Amino acid sequence: MSIVTVAQLKAYSHKADADTSGEALYQIFIGSSETIVNDYIGYVPTLATYTETYYGDGKTYLDLTAPVRSIASILVNGEAKTVSDFVINKCRITEKNGNPFNVGDTIAIIYAGGYATIPDAYILTVLRIATLLTMEAGENVGVTSQTFDGGNTRTFISYTNFTKYLSLVASMRNGRIRRLEL
Repeated sequence: MSIVTVAQLKAYSHKADADTSGEALYQIFIGSSETIVNDYIGYVPTLATYTETYYGDGKTYLDLTAPVRSIASILVNGEAKTVSDFVINKCRITEKNGNPFNVGDTIAIIYAGGYATIPDAYILTVLRIATLLTMEAGENVGVTSQTFDGGNTRTFISYTNFTKYLSLVASMRNGRIRRLEL
């Protein structure tokens, strides 16, 4: 199920609300846009329970998949740790006393991650990219120029490189994502 709705896309891209003929295609554009944004930030932003296993590398922190809301349990080499001994900072957890996760440690963690309310920046980014996809499909985005009756020319710029649009959600990225441009 998509986070962004067809009604939101229609409102944002000024599509006629009464026009229902393209809604299945609009849903594909929304789904594709959400995939692009989710791949960029490294997770699906809806609130979910995560069960993950990590291996210690000597650092004092772990970068988890999604922004941590609460920790249900942490096991290090099968030994339960006190959840309140850890500090949460977005996608990162750190033990309060600064102990590292030793090389070779197996860390199993269960936590609630994601957002109860999806950030507006995420929704706007998906809407921008979905609108560009609708334009690319039928409104000449990607064409260098087109001549109309009377000799007028219109130039189009292709924005299928979504980096400039994704910059709005850069702060939502998890710490494990390499900072390469798309």
